[in-house]
Amino acid sequence: MDLMITSSAEMKKIKSLDDDKLWAGFDWEETDKILSGEIKPRTLITSYPFPAIRYPQRGPLIAQELVSVVPNSCYVRRGIRSKLHEVIAKAKKRHFTSLILTHTNPRGHDELIIISLLNGASAVFRVIDFIPRAEIPNCANPLSRRIYPELHMKSFDSQASVGTARMIQALFPKVPSSGGRPIAWFQKQNNHIFFRSHRFCYEEPLSGESSSVRRQPQECGPRFALKLRAVERVSFDTGKFKLLCVELLDDYE
Repeated sequence: MDLMITSSAEMKKIKSLDDDKLWAGFDWEETDKILSGEIKPRTLITSYPFPAIRYPQRGPLIAQELVSVVPNSCYVRRGIRSKLHEVIAKAKKRHFTSLILTHTNPRGHDELIIISLLNGASAVFRVIDFIPRAEIPNCANPLSRRIYPELHMKSFDSQASVGTARMIQALFPKVPSSGGRPIAWFQKQNNHIFFRSHRFCYEEPLSGESSSVRRQPQECGPRFALKLRAVERVSFDTGKFKLLCVELLDDYE
């Protein structure tokens, strides 16, 4: 990834990923139109062109699994000569509103980057305990491409986490609350964001039972957790990332 480190003066303005000003430097006007339902989001999902040698299929696997999670999304395999600014230019030309990049580093750590194509905001997440749909017992069929899930965001209470939640919310079309819709859950707990999704199946009462049809939730998958690692600003012209704030860990890559 092309990275432009900010100056020390700029870094001092945002001291941590919990800073109330973490997302203050971005224009959210167009993003808020997605949240209000005025704009329907579209998401392009791809992986890094040079996967880790030991984990060549991991990034593409996560990318393809995310297509079943994010409505109005598509996965495009990235060529080895594909530059990020070229991907961004093509995505914007085709009216995508977000870009998701997946990657597994040489240590085997999965990474997911959400880039807003509306304001250049970029959230870098560590992906933890990713379980694909095939490994979830009694997993339901993927969420329908025609029936958008109802999005539930829980415990995003601080000013910083509200901005992080906005990056995720901008991937999902605004839909009215309905008891029959599939559900996509993102819950923040102990600096981690846990994702689950489920749809409802209906079971007829057993012979002799007087009760009505029973509604049972069934998990759709995949299952994973996210941990915010960094916030960056992306240049649409060059595809370079300007680091605004990073989690201070020795293994950040």
